[in-house]
Amino acid sequence: MSLEKVRSIIARHPVGFLASCQEGRPRVRPMSFVWVEPGLLWSSTYRQSGKVAELEHNQQVEICFLDDDLVQVRISGRASLGGGEREKTRLLELNPKVGRHFLDARDPKFVHVEIRPMSIRHKPTGFCEYTEVELPGA
Repeated sequence: MSLEKVRSIIARHPVGFLASCQEGRPRVRPMSFVWVEPGLLWSSTYRQSGKVAELEHNQQVEICFLDDDLVQVRISGRASLGGGEREKTRLLELNPKVGRHFLDARDPKFVHVEIRPMSIRHKPTGFCEYTEVELPGA
C-alpha cells in the first residue's frame, strides 16, 4: 500500500480510534482526523478533555482507521497540542465540523491536536500480518 492510498482511506474514513495511555492503562476513543502535508494528522479536542492531560504526559499514540472493506491502517506517532491560531484556522477550513464545537480559532476551549507519524502499517481484513508503509524521508 502506498502513502497515497493511506491518505485516501483517511480522507474517505476520517474517524480513527486514537489510543493513548494513562498510568499504564490504555485509553481509546474515536476522533475525526485530516491529513495535512507534510504528512501530519490534525484533529481537535476540548481543553477540559481528559485526553489533553494524557497527551501532555505521554505523547506516544496509535490511531487505527478502517475502510469499507475493513482494511486497517494503523499509525503510530507522537502527539503535540501546540497548534496556534493559524493551525486552528486551517483545521476549521479542512474540517468544517470542528466549527460545531468552537466559536473560532481563538476559542480558549479549542485545542489543536497534531500527530506526527513514526510508522504506518496496514493489513487487509482477515488473519494476516501488517505491512509497513514507507514514510517520506525514512
